[in-house]
Amino acid sequence: MIGPFICIAGIVISFVGAIHCWLVYRDCVRRAHVDPERVKRFVESAPLHLLEELKAKRPACQCCGAPLRLQGEQS
Repeated sequence: MIGPFICIAGIVISFVGAIHCWLVYRDCVRRAHVDPERVKRFVESAPLHLLEELKAKRPACQCCGAPLRLQGEQS
């Protein structure tokens, strides 16, 4: 007599858990979308003088100007 009750309770608990997981997943995916305005502000606020310093320190190929790999660097 108690067996079917436990079985039905397990099905209900599993169904509620699946709905909860789906709602949390849907909420997380919604927050992960890119906001173009925030990306634009981030790119505009980049310190370009630091980029030029990094490019100046990195060795480059003499024939084509392509950046060379440093000795400890892996691709």
